[in-house]
Amino acid sequence: MANSRCEAPERSLLLEHLQGLSVTMLKAATSAMAFRDPDTTLSLVECAGGCLAFSGTDVPLTRAIGVGTAGRVSEDDVDAVESFYKSRNAPVRIVVSERTDLRLRDVLRSRGYNSDDFMQNWWIPLPCTAPPTLSPDIEVVSAGFSQSEAWVRTVAAGFAEEHSPVDEAKIPTRMLDTFYCLGFADGAQAFFAKHKGAIVGGGVLHVNGEAAFIRTTSCRIQHRNKGVQRALLAFRLNAAARAGCRFAFSSTDKPGPSSRNLRSFGFNALSTSFTMSLPH
Repeated sequence: MANSRCEAPERSLLLEHLQGLSVTMLKAATSAMAFRDPDTTLSLVECAGGCLAFSGTDVPLTRAIGVGTAGRVSEDDVDAVESFYKSRNAPVRIVVSERTDLRLRDVLRSRGYNSDDFMQNWWIPLPCTAPPTLSPDIEVVSAGFSQSEAWVRTVAAGFAEEHSPVDEAKIPTRMLDTFYCLGFADGAQAFFAKHKGAIVGGGVLHVNGEAAFIRTTSCRIQHRNKGVQRALLAFRLNAAARAGCRFAFSSTDKPGPSSRNLRSFGFNALSTSFTMSLPH
């Protein structure tokens, strides 16, 4: 559990850091697409206190974060966001957090937006975790740029596998592009997890100043329930602490093994967020 000697920052400060880190990661991932797919015309625009990102019409990273967090939002602000995405023939997706102007939700609902992609956000002070007991059969190692394709396919397949193994060769190109941008953007550190020497999963640590984000973690279905996720979590928390971070964040989309692992390491529930999307 979290060490009581670590003083918790004000909740408002944590939420501010979380948003700043989220925007930083979105910008970095969008910029990474320029290397992955030079033919895509990328865009990053500041608007209404947030960032509008476009990295392809069919890329999940194409979305807006932070809109409506700098003050009252007007109908003109929403028009500007919609114009940005519609002019690029892209879906309009706006992330809503607890820092978002409440009026924005009402405006979006009146325009027919749907709510989806609900996330539970977590945080933990650093370095305030007791080292867990981990399996000696599991090793976590850095994934260099020369290993990016192996990392991308491993982690993408782990995310896609729900009830049965996935053929890596059949993973859609745009899905692979997205995971590349998540794992090899500026500020991101990608890691492999090995079980008895075989690559079985991976994850990302993104450091920005005194805050870190633990994210983009998966394990191949045939190697689950062996402690792979716990090993990846412990390694990245230690790496964040060594980098001088004061706290780390993570997010989960539903109750399950990931949220249980976070709680077992001492993570605290911080907030919820979700995406409001205009049917395209």
